[in-house]
Amino acid sequence: MSEIPASERLTAGLTPERLVFVQEKYNTARSRTIALIARMLRSYLRPYLWLLGFSILLNVIIAATTGALPWFIQQAVDEVFNNKNPNMLVLVPVGVVAISLLKGIATYGSNVIMNFVGQRSTANLQRDLFARLVHGDLAYVAQQHSGAYISIFMNDATRLRATVSNIIIALIRHLLTVIALIAFMFTINWHLALVYTVIVVPMGVAAMRRLGRVTRSASRQGLQETGEFSTLIAETLSGLRIVKAYGQENDQIDRASTTIDRVLEFTMRAVRARAAASPAIEALGGIAVGAIIFIGGYQSMQGNLTAGEFMGFITALLAVYQPLRSVANMQTVLQEGVAAGRRVFSILDARDRILDAENAHSLTAHQGAVLFDNVSFQYEGREHPALNQVSIEVKPGQTVALVGASGSGKSTLLNLTLRFFDVSDGRIEIDGQDIRHVTLDSLRRATALVTQDPFLFDDTVGNNIAYGTPGADAADIERAAKLAAAHDFISELPEGYETRVGESGLRLSGGQKQRIAIARAMLKDAPILLLDEATSALDTASEQKVQAALNELMQGRTSLVIAHRLSTIMHADCIYVMQEGQVVESGTHSDLLDAKGVYADLYHKQFENEEG
Repeated sequence: MSEIPASERLTAGLTPERLVFVQEKYNTARSRTIALIARMLRSYLRPYLWLLGFSILLNVIIAATTGALPWFIQQAVDEVFNNKNPNMLVLVPVGVVAISLLKGIATYGSNVIMNFVGQRSTANLQRDLFARLVHGDLAYVAQQHSGAYISIFMNDATRLRATVSNIIIALIRHLLTVIALIAFMFTINWHLALVYTVIVVPMGVAAMRRLGRVTRSASRQGLQETGEFSTLIAETLSGLRIVKAYGQENDQIDRASTTIDRVLEFTMRAVRARAAASPAIEALGGIAVGAIIFIGGYQSMQGNLTAGEFMGFITALLAVYQPLRSVANMQTVLQEGVAAGRRVFSILDARDRILDAENAHSLTAHQGAVLFDNVSFQYEGREHPALNQVSIEVKPGQTVALVGASGSGKSTLLNLTLRFFDVSDGRIEIDGQDIRHVTLDSLRRATALVTQDPFLFDDTVGNNIAYGTPGADAADIERAAKLAAAHDFISELPEGYETRVGESGLRLSGGQKQRIAIARAMLKDAPILLLDEATSALDTASEQKVQAALNELMQGRTSLVIAHRLSTIMHADCIYVMQEGQVVESGTHSDLLDAKGVYADLYHKQFENEEG
């Protein structure tokens, strides 16, 4: 077990038991830091090792030229000013210009390479992160607000990129430069060099470790609060109509102000820790300079140190400050990256539950028969099951309707059919094939879904209709729009099918969005249709048109329909009435009315309300 620095133990004033706890926590944090760096190098920097190798070569040149400058200063003082050497009068200036040009070219190349590697590796990381979320289980993705994910994409990934670039530069360029300059100091006068390394280096390392822990904690909390702020912004923008309608503008502003203040608080903690690094090195360096002037002056009086050697040493000492500060700051910058990396990799490391089975085959859905065999399902964290031994048979080409109060399990059945979730018990079959044994891609190609809350992308009308049907041409898109009673209003839009619909279809009415969503399902032409209150947002006239189109579309296809308006499913081949996750009645519309049960009660109440 590695030791905590003695300075930390003395200042902490810990009991032996508490010291063991802190020691373990310290070692755990350090091992996590090393593991994260190793993973970043292994996963995202390995493809660019040849570039990193070239950058290392450039940084060796930078370190060498930086270390050579004090030698030229020493030669200028001793040979030019003291010995009046005419040859050195020319060689020293030429040498200084040459190494300065070489250093400038090497620095430019190194900076470009390091930034490219940092940007490219972060872009790859963001791509993996996006793919992870898109492929992730709905249950997992829904655990965090979309604003939190946006914050991780934009803030955490960017901070991780800065960490990668800065740490590589600090480890390679600045560390090599520090080593070169200190080595030169030892070649001039090992007594003076020893004073510097004994005073500055150990105490600087101890101070940076302490500041690094503060930075890590503050950065982690700051990133969490930034995620909360992103969530608040996303919620406020999406619900701005409700905010204004209920006069809650000031309340939202107060919430934002509180969150902003918390972000500022944690950000300033990290800033203060970073800001303390340079002054700490400066103060330690000042002590070292004072000691060196005293010792060097004494040696000069004794004839053991020339003016040129002293000037060369001081030049190296001054030159080492900037790279040494960067190396000292490495710990604080690293901890910011660790805090960001832990949030990013926690998403990448999450395990999906909805996956293709090892020997999954493509679904063959020629007929489209769907069977729910004693299906039970319970959402994680819920006390009661959403479905309890539900058995429903949908024969090929049939239209089966699901009705019931909200929360009775209707939408859950559709979600299970698409394997957004997996059944807790029982099985779902399509044409005799358990959907858990077929590939997700083939399962979802065989189905078309229209929900009660249609979602449109901020794209053109045509592209929204063609979403999920690659290669669809303009004629196919227009034909699907006509079937969905959408062509007429689309034609009246400023740019027709090329009109952008805005965020979530904001530029369209609810009924227009619904008809575009229905057109999307029609164009997909899947053998199984899943309609979750697909006409709920339409007015009476539009509903009649769309319903007629749906009736035509459902001919020869298997359709599972959730309906709130019972008038839209009166002609279904079979209606299943659900209540508290169970099927309580089933039959045709007339059979259920004659039974005078739950369905009949729903029907009469609905039509009495409509007539009233």
